[in-house]
Amino acid sequence: RALLRRSPLAATASRRLRQSAAVAVRRNSTAVAASPADEEELRWEADFVAATDTIYDSSRSFEDSAAGLRALIKTGLLRHTDLRDRPERFFKAHRLLARHAVQQGPGFWIRFTVHYNLCFGTVLAVGSDEQIAALDDVEATGQLGCFALTEKLAGVQSGLIVQTKAVFDEGSDCFVLSNVGETDGAYKNWISQGFVADKAVVLADLSIGGERKGPHAFLMDMRTGGRLTAGVSTGDMGTKTVGNDLDNVWIPRR
Repeated sequence: RALLRRSPLAATASRRLRQSAAVAVRRNSTAVAASPADEEELRWEADFVAATDTIYDSSRSFEDSAAGLRALIKTGLLRHTDLRDRPERFFKAHRLLARHAVQQGPGFWIRFTVHYNLCFGTVLAVGSDEQIAALDDVEATGQLGCFALTEKLAGVQSGLIVQTKAVFDEGSDCFVLSNVGETDGAYKNWISQGFVADKAVVLADLSIGGERKGPHAFLMDMRTGGRLTAGVSTGDMGTKTVGNDLDNVWIPRR
C-alpha cells in the first residue's frame, strides 16, 4: 500500500513527461520528427519518474526505503553499466530523483547514489571482468551495495588515512580484511545502507608478503541470505536530524 503513495509534485512531473512522450510520437508531417532514440529516451524518462514517484517517501522506515530501492533496481530502468555506456541517462536519473529532496529530504537520494555511484560505480571502474559481469545478477536479484570508506579516526581524510588492513593469505588464497587493532580508530563510520546491504566495497590498506601496497578497494559479501557474513558486525550510528529513512552504521570488526 505504501508503495503506491505519490506526492502531488511527483504526479504532476510524471503526467507532464507522459504528455511529452505522447506529443513526440504524434508529430505531424510539418514538424521535425523526433528520432527513434529521442522517443525511446522520453519513454524511459516517463517510466523512471513513474517508478520513483512511488518509492521516495521520507516517512518510511529504512527497511521500507531499502525495499523500494531493491524494487527499482530489479526493473532494470537504470543499469549499473549505464554509468559507462549511457552517462547522460545515468546522471539524468539522479536529477529526476533529486527533485523529491526538497520535500522529502535526502535519505533515498543518498541511498541511491551510494548504491549506483559509490559501490557499484567503483566496481565498474576498477573491478575485474568477472565482477563487472556479475552486476547483471545484482540487478536481477535486487541486491544492495554500500561503500565502506570513512573511518572513525580519519574522518574527512578517509582514503588518505586508511587503517583497515587487508592481508593476502596464501593458504586460503584469500584477502583477509580487519579493522581490529589497539584502538577503534579504524572502525568504518557512517556507512550508508550498511544495515541492509548485501555487498560492500571496502577500502583497506593492502599488504602482500609483508610488503605494503597501499589502499585498495575490495568487493565482499556483506550479507548472504539476509545474514551478516561471518566475522562482520555492525552498530547503529543513531537518529539523525533528517534522512532517517536512510540507515547509517559503524562496522567495528571483520
